[in-house]
Amino acid sequence: MSHPVQEEDRIASGKIVLTAVISLALFGVGALWSVKIQRDEMKGIATQNHIYGPTEVGKPEIGLVYQWPFNLSHYADDKVEAKKVPLDQFGWVDKKAGVVHIPVGQAIQRYVASQSSGAAK
Repeated sequence: MSHPVQEEDRIASGKIVLTAVISLALFGVGALWSVKIQRDEMKGIATQNHIYGPTEVGKPEIGLVYQWPFNLSHYADDKVEAKKVPLDQFGWVDKKAGVVHIPVGQAIQRYVASQSSGAAK
């Protein structure tokens, strides 16, 4: 029984080099063309930096960007306080169903009282 002879591995290095040279040449032509277009349109390769008036300076939020430095911001404190309101006050959870929330301290006291009275029985 004869085994087939494996063909020698060959890399078409000529084609690879030719492709690389052509690709680099095309890239160079494109880069030079874009520089020419830039110079024709803008009369130079560098653009002038225009500083416009500070129309929104001092506003806490410009677009989607929150501007205040973190150490001067009260944003987190306001969020924490908003979350604490239901914990420290009475309020409605579902008015139609008659479900209310009570301050956490009172809820704990009522729970402890109900557990201690249940344990005494």
